[in-house]
Amino acid sequence: MQTKFKYPMKAVAKDEVSGFEGIIIARNAHLFGCAQYGLAPQELASDGSPKKTEYFDESRIQILDDSNAVVGEDEYKNIFAISLGAQVHDKVSGFEGKALVVIENLHNCNQYYVEPPVDKDGKPRDGQWYDEGRLNVIGKGIAPEEVAATKRGSVFSRDLPR
Repeated sequence: MQTKFKYPMKAVAKDEVSGFEGIIIARNAHLFGCAQYGLAPQELASDGSPKKTEYFDESRIQILDDSNAVVGEDEYKNIFAISLGAQVHDKVSGFEGKALVVIENLHNCNQYYVEPPVDKDGKPRDGQWYDEGRLNVIGKGIAPEEVAATKRGSVFSRDLPR
């Protein structure tokens, strides 16, 4: 099971599949073992607006230039105050669930994707993103080792915070 990021923040990188290039401004880790990187393009769109940050699985990333990379912590346990899989409670809204994804942002706070249990009819409910400071750990939840697969991977979501 993966427990650290492979690539540093602020490195210029490229998605080997699509050719999309940008600066790494976010790194996220999933309970199920996948790590992804947010690449922010270095140029504006044709209308002068900023292009969107796009997220790619670690295995697709190629580092083009790491001369301005931020040399820092890469171990999840030293970056995030809350462990993947922890049962958490939002101090503001009362929302509860398990922390399934953690994201480190270059210019922002750490955030967690919290997924609640199914509703009374057994239907899945949508999870929510919360800043680290809003969450309290209220239980062990589920350990990453309990859901580890022999092959890493995740459901790709373009709905990560931007």
